[in-house]
Amino acid sequence: MSANTTPHLWRRIAQHELLPQASTFNPAPPPPTKLGRHRMLSSLAGIHVSPLCLSGMSIGDVGQDQARRDEQGDELPGARRLLRRGSNLIDTANNYQNETSEMFIGEWMEQRGIRDQTVIATKYSSPYKLGKDNIKQQTSYVGNSLKSMHVSVRDSLKKLCTSYISILYIHWPP
Repeated sequence: MSANTTPHLWRRIAQHELLPQASTFNPAPPPPTKLGRHRMLSSLAGIHVSPLCLSGMSIGDVGQDQARRDEQGDELPGARRLLRRGSNLIDTANNYQNETSEMFIGEWMEQRGIRDQTVIATKYSSPYKLGKDNIKQQTSYVGNSLKSMHVSVRDSLKKLCTSYISILYIHWPP
């Protein structure tokens, strides 16, 4: 193929003359709300997030799970509404609501099969095993050390029912 025919070929492809079923060249439909206009969080990370996130700080607490259900039986009605409107970012931490925030969010995403549609941000450094009498040595569960990060990420992955964390923050400075 000569260099002179290449622009003509691309023009025909773009006009769908050669690829009548090529929906990849059509623009994406507009999002349902402005929450669906995702922005690049960081050019180095390549993560696109919605302008508002769901905070997991008040999600959880095993004793209150029934009181937080809506009429459809959804444990996280706020999350469902945000995601339906185009939001994709959920923020939580390893210690929120005595570790139950990550568990609620993880089970909720797993039941709906939406993990890959969401950006999960979680944090470590907080003493998330504080008050657990069965753990006598708690220094591995607090701070910014490599060991603390390792055990926190391992535990967060289990609680979030996922194989990866989108964003990992340090929760508070040492």
